[in-house]
Amino acid sequence: MILSDVDGTLFTDKHELHPTTLNAIKYIRETRPDLPIIPVTGKQRVSCGSLIDDLDISKFPAGCLHGAILYDPQGNVEQHRSLEPTFVRGVTDLMKKHNKTTMLYVADWVAMASLEQGGKTDWEAVSRGFDPCVRDARETDFLDKVASGEEKIGKIFLPMDEEDVPTFLDLLKTSFPDTPFKTTRALPYIIEIVADGVDKSGALEYFCSKFDIKPENVLTFGDGENDVGMFKAAGYAVSMGNAMEAPRKAADYATATNNEGGVGQFLDRVFRPSFPDAALPVDNIKSLDSLSAGHDAVEIVA
Repeated sequence: MILSDVDGTLFTDKHELHPTTLNAIKYIRETRPDLPIIPVTGKQRVSCGSLIDDLDISKFPAGCLHGAILYDPQGNVEQHRSLEPTFVRGVTDLMKKHNKTTMLYVADWVAMASLEQGGKTDWEAVSRGFDPCVRDARETDFLDKVASGEEKIGKIFLPMDEEDVPTFLDLLKTSFPDTPFKTTRALPYIIEIVADGVDKSGALEYFCSKFDIKPENVLTFGDGENDVGMFKAAGYAVSMGNAMEAPRKAADYATATNNEGGVGQFLDRVFRPSFPDAALPVDNIKSLDSLSAGHDAVEIVA
């Protein structure tokens, strides 16, 4: 089974599939149609629709919001872990107080609850680049709906200048000492908050059970701190050339950057090493066998 992050991994910085990655995954879909290829991402499933279609992986499930929401192939929610409503309001109020941006993620759209004014960066535009379904909820009753349980928040997304991140990570911890929650980062300039216990490793465990595949037979790709748990749980972890320090240290292998089609380069090295463009050197690979129980074995000799 193959699990991959999306932004910074499958997608280039322009939020597009690199041709090398697209071509490599299409080859796998043609030659091993039952090998599960599953996006496990901080994004919403609706934001992955074009990727799922382009890669022809609609027959497989998806893990979104860092594993807070797990979907079946038809897009139905199979598992949803949400943040406590009073905590969501508290974080929103804290960000408003400090003139920072707050994006609140429900299953299929993003509520902009606050927006930094007078800053160097248009954080609304940045947020829309990752998940286009952003709606301005600042002058609405959206937070009242969160408080009543009508709207469930799977993730809080806090983009800000990178130099401010350490200060706000500390501020979140000191402001909510009695509330269990988890902070993570897919990119250095974004703090993301999910419910305590939510992790991509949980999505990996869930999909392994669903497909009757052992974790040691899972190949994973990622670039952010939010991928570390998935890396540690998988048999094979590949960090991107553009990865943050934590996933680089946790990975078994490294590949090229997202803008160079690093996922596709690595997959070609594994699944069709004689392919002319599969020249990426991968240190210490002796074999990648039995990537999925009941599917074709793959063996690579370095």
